[in-house]
Formats: sequence, structure tokens, C-alpha cells
Amino acid sequence: MERSKNRRKNYYIDKQFQAKFILKFCSLIVIGSAMSSLIIYAMSTATVTTTFENSRLTIKSTADFILPAIALSSGISVILISLTAIIITLFTSHKIAGPLYRLNKDVQELLRGNLKTEFNLRVTDEVKPLAESLNVMASTLRERISTIKDKLDSLELSAKSSGNMPAEIVKKIHQARKAVDQFHI
Repeated sequence: MERSKNRRKNYYIDKQFQAKFILKFCSLIVIGSAMSSLIIYAMSTATVTTTFENSRLTIKSTADFILPAIALSSGISVILISLTAIIITLFTSHKIAGPLYRLNKDVQELLRGNLKTEFNLRVTDEVKPLAESLNVMASTLRERISTIKDKLDSLELSAKSSGNMPAEIVKKIHQARKAVDQFHI
């Protein structure tokens, strides 16, 4: 029951982060493919291959003979592996950056003074312990602000009942009340 409650249908993620993440993986694939092609080409330059092309016996260096095959197979490999990497990194980046994006939005809400903010993530999210710690922090802040409000209420009541409290102290109490009222508990 809790799992379906915390499950989001829309994935929120920083698109710039996601694009960089995918680009890095795809560039690794291209670099790896180019390196392996160059190694095969370099290793085959010292050998000779004989073939029949158009009913003629042709002697070429093996490197020149296999170069078109290497280029074609590398191109196909890069395309297929890049597509696979894009799909995998899309899901992986959502799994990593999605919860971080959500936490960032909740922290921004907390910074605006909304101490009612709840950090809710899916049970399977890797940063769930961080969200739980942030919930404990928000709860502790709510309790402390509530205690301060109660103390201010007591001070204001004392100030009204005594009637002879200096105006400067009453002003400080009102300033403290104004500062504490910025938090929504």
C-alpha cells in the first residue's frame, strides 16, 4: 500500500544533467570502439592478404583489406550500443537524479519557511535514508519553533498582565514573534 502511495507517475529530472549523463556514456562507447578498431588495424598492417576480386588475384596488406569491414562493424556496434546505453542511462539517471531533484524541490520549500514539508520518496530509492533524516530534521525544527512560540506567548501574556514592562522589551518580543511567524508549522 505504501509503495503505491509513494510511486510517482511522472519522473522529474534536470534535463541538462540527463543529457550530459547520456553524452558521457555515448562518448565512452565511441572512444572504445575507435580504440579497438585502431588496435586491430595496427596489428594487421604487418601482414598481407591475397584475394580474388573481379577474377583477378589481388594482394593487399591485411589492414587495407579489413578496413572497410572494421569501419562498418564499428559503426553498427556504436549505433546499437549507443541506443542501448541511452535507454539504460535514461532509466539510471531517473533512478539517481529523480529523487535528488525531488529532494531539492522539498529543501527549497523548507527554505521558504514551510516546516510542514515532508520528504517522500519511493521505498526503493537509494537516497531514502537521506529523506528520512531530513524529515527528522524538519520535525525537530517544528518542535523547537513551537517551543519558542509557546515561550513568546508566555512572555507576551506576562507583559500584558504586568503592564509596566519596558517598551523596548515589548518591541523585542514583537520582533521575535514576527521572525518566528515566518515559519509554517
